[in-house]
Amino acid sequence: MARLRIKTYKNNNSKNNAYGKTYGRLVYVDTLDTSDLCRHMMKHGTIYTPDVVKGVVERFVMCFEELLLEGNKIKLDGLGTFYLSVSTEGVVNEDQFTANNVKAIRIKFIGDQSKESEYATKMLTSKARFQSMGSKAMPGAEEGGEGSGE
Repeated sequence: MARLRIKTYKNNNSKNNAYGKTYGRLVYVDTLDTSDLCRHMMKHGTIYTPDVVKGVVERFVMCFEELLLEGNKIKLDGLGTFYLSVSTEGVVNEDQFTANNVKAIRIKFIGDQSKESEYATKMLTSKARFQSMGSKAMPGAEEGGEGSGE
């Protein structure tokens, strides 16, 4: 089983309650694009060729965007729910608020927490295996994750 790599870092923000504590962040190996995902899916024994799988995924992405922009949330069973949120500029009176007050639209995600989900936090945590990298990251690797130290 693959191992998630964790790099440690120390909170050096003296104004933070977690000052001086050491936390961990995931180190990402790579960012996979649609073609990479489709090639990976092929390795799991699908009867479809990579170009067919890629076509389905590309159509999925187009429809996904369309449905989100129509105001829908999209739940992928066993994975989670995607939805849009907006960042807006406030106004004093409600009647002054217009679409021009919208500063950003973001896609948000809530992981499926049902007992059946392979992606529920408890299930993922129990399946994960970790490799400590100390405070040194791999060359070219990306850092990420959430800690209480920032």
